[in-house]
Order: sequence, then structure tokens, then C-alpha cells
Amino acid sequence: MKRRLLPAALLLATACSAASAEPAGPRDENGDGGTPPPEPPAAYCPDLPSGVEHGFVGDPGAAAGVAGSPRIVLMGGSSEVNPASKLFVEAAGGGDVLVMRASGSVTSYNNYFRSSVGPIPPPAAVTSIRINEPDAGVAAGVLCHVSRANALWLAGGNQWNYLGVWPAELQDSIRAVGMRGGIGGTSAGAAALGEFAFDAAGGGVTSAEALPDPFGPRVSVSRSALGQPALAGWIVDQHFRERNREGRLLVFLARMQQELASDTVFGVGLDERAALVIEGDRFTVLAHTERGALFYRTTERAPIEPGRPLDIEGIERVTLLDGATGSWPFDFDAWPRDTISVSAGVVTSSPAPGG
Repeated sequence: MKRRLLPAALLLATACSAASAEPAGPRDENGDGGTPPPEPPAAYCPDLPSGVEHGFVGDPGAAAGVAGSPRIVLMGGSSEVNPASKLFVEAAGGGDVLVMRASGSVTSYNNYFRSSVGPIPPPAAVTSIRINEPDAGVAAGVLCHVSRANALWLAGGNQWNYLGVWPAELQDSIRAVGMRGGIGGTSAGAAALGEFAFDAAGGGVTSAEALPDPFGPRVSVSRSALGQPALAGWIVDQHFRERNREGRLLVFLARMQQELASDTVFGVGLDERAALVIEGDRFTVLAHTERGALFYRTTERAPIEPGRPLDIEGIERVTLLDGATGSWPFDFDAWPRDTISVSAGVVTSSPAPGG
């Protein structure tokens, strides 16, 4: 029998009122260890191969046939935002939640998603899979778990594992989950879900490194194999204000302009302990005190060249804190905003008219 879900608007409103609560969940880059649970029922999926570690709670496959609800949940890293985690899990509709990762614990998320955040209904099971050897990502057992997931979470870590190391068949299967159910991630996992991503092929890059040369060896921006249609034309950055990443995001936007031959592209910077939830034609920001999401839109093409510091004008910036909600695609004209410019690699801002 199909489970009945609360209306999305009511879920988002409930989440907004609780967003300031202290987090109880895991941190994105760290796991809590623990004893691996017993093997799942063999009938659910083929055995997982060597090169893959997993853990689970619940009964995988017990809610076969349950339909998830398409919903994107993006988090900026550090501690999870519990109300946003709850919305992510509830997108599974009582079915199976799958956590995919390339490093870290295979037990830290399981009880957190299944019970700690209080999802209604709770998922039948939460399974965590860690791909230790990339070739194992195309094993029948791995692809089976992904194909049956009603909601899929990408943990933090290094996004190059997701975007440049994992095999294409696994990437395609993960991307498809967002078409039928919930999909989300924190830190690197969130960065992987925009149409474009800083893929970290050459390692991390700071604003101070990116602004003097938009084509520097570590400024690697590419289309994401995991990009979600609702984020077409967008790039997502994380740990945003804590790590002073605005400058590098502006460089990423200029690189996207060149790739798309377009004056207008979009970016969102997510602070730690902040989340952006997108469902249908609505979005909501859920965040702890003074944390939030910063939205960017370019209006003029940047004449970028290798070795030349970034020069770009007419970038609009909107800063939203906990509880902000509105239409999606994001309507920049509906919010107070600043105008950002970069001259010879130096970022300046000023209020926009009427902003």
C-alpha cells in the first residue's frame, strides 16, 4: 500500500522552525566507527564485491515498490542541519536510503538518518556503501543498491573521487536517482550535484590562488556527471564563508561563462551548517545562526585569459539565512542584493539600486 506523505510545504515550514537546534548527526568528513551490522538479505541485491565496504540498519527491500519524491538537499559541510536531513530522508517515502562515499565510516549515517532526525515515515533501511576500489563501482551488487534507492546521499570528502574516479556507469545510476526520489549531499557531495563543479582534479584551490589566474593548474571546472536538471546552469561551493571562497566561486563562474558561451550563469555558496532544499518550483534555506546561502548571477561575460587576473563586472549577490523560501528557479529580482565586481583579481561590492 502506498504510504501517504505530508505536503511538501508543511514539511518545509516545520523544518524552518527547528533549524536552529544543535546538530546530533555525524560530521561530513568524519565517521564514528562502530561494529558493522550483519549482511543484508541475499535476495535483495547480489553480494557486494571485495573493494566495497558497507553497513546498514533496517530491512533493505522491505518497502519494495514505494515511490520516493524528487527533492534535492545540499549542505555546506561540518555538522549536518537536522531539519534538512529529515526532509532528505522523508523524500524516500518510507523506502530505502543509500549513502554513497569514497572514504569514511559506513555506520555513522545509518541510525542518524533512520531514527535520530525523526523522519515520518522512517525509511525501511539505511545502507552505507564505501567504494574502496573504483572498478568495484560497476559490480552488480553496487548498481542494484543504487537502482533501488528511494533517496541517495553523497557524503563529504574529495569530489574528484565522485567526478573523476568513479566509473561512468555508476555516475549515471546515481544521477538517475534524483529523477525519481531524493538526492543530496554535504560538502564534496553537494558540490557534485550542480551542472558544473569544481572537480578538484589537481587538488584544492583558494580564492587567493584562483583570482590571479582563472586557468591556474588547480582551477579545474567541468560538467558534473552527477548534475541534477534543477541545477542546470549552476555551480555549488561549500564551506563558503568559513574558508573565504567567494573569490574562487567568481572565477568558477567566469569559467562557466566561457564553457557555455553565455553571459548568465549561476552559483550558490553554502556556509557550514547551512542547507538549501529544492523541491519542484520552491526552495528553502535551513541554517544555524548567522549561517546561510549566498546566490550569484553573472550578467556580463568576463574576458578571461591564462595568466591574467580576473576582471568581471555586474555579478549580483543575494544572501539568505535560515527560513528564507521562494520560487525556483531562483528569482534574483525578488530579493535585496549587492553587485560584485572584480578588477585585476580584487573583489569589491556595492549595493544594487533598490537593493
